[in-house]
Amino acid sequence: MEILIIGVGEMGKLFSSYLSEEHQVAIYDLDRRKVEEIADERIKPLSDLSDLKDFESALLCVPISKVPGLVEELSGKMRKGSVIMEISSVKSPVIESMRKLPSIGIKGISFHPLFGPGIGDIRNGRAAVIEVTNIEDEISYLSSLFPFELIPMSLEDHDRAMAWLGLIHLITNSFLSSSDDDSDLLRSASTKTISWFLRVSAATLNQSEVLSQELITQNPYFEEALGKFLRELNSRDFKEIRGKIKKWLEIIDIKGSYEFLYRF
Repeated sequence: MEILIIGVGEMGKLFSSYLSEEHQVAIYDLDRRKVEEIADERIKPLSDLSDLKDFESALLCVPISKVPGLVEELSGKMRKGSVIMEISSVKSPVIESMRKLPSIGIKGISFHPLFGPGIGDIRNGRAAVIEVTNIEDEISYLSSLFPFELIPMSLEDHDRAMAWLGLIHLITNSFLSSSDDDSDLLRSASTKTISWFLRVSAATLNQSEVLSQELITQNPYFEEALGKFLRELNSRDFKEIRGKIKKWLEIIDIKGSYEFLYRF
């Protein structure tokens, strides 16, 4: 199969490497330097998007805000029966453009890898799949390409979950920024809680600023999540806050989580 991958960020690189093991892969990015860095005998560089009739499938690994325009552009250049896939972290801004594709004979597939480029072996990953036209057909197609677990989710459920993810990134980055002057003190007086929180916070800095920003600006559910969080934060009442934690207590293992902190 001939597959075009657009966007040579970290996820574009990851999928280019994996798919090129069994398929003919071409890559395109506005930054020619990025393309040249990973092009080899298995991954063909593409200089422009003028002639796409030979590609059976395209995978868009670009910022959320770029997806709708790119889908529209590709829909006029790819042949009928081809497939356009996109991996954006927020689906509300892109799903309308994807759902226009079947009317012109192109299959649209919208999925979100619930892992980052540091996963190593993508067989250990999971991805949410949001229905464009027929969720069973779309999962079947993805299963023919990728080995990771595929989880069907509604558009609203997915984006609500990602609103909280965006909030996590905002919290961790804001913590590092606001505590920057006291970084030496925190390192010297680091408890297990501080140590692990710093690890998670540092890991979120690996994500691009563009993606972190779009996780909150492109998600229609973010303001609701932020409002709920700020109400609890501003109460400063641990008894009141903990009294509202009910469903999480059915899921998380408090004792096991605490013991885990001290294993390393």
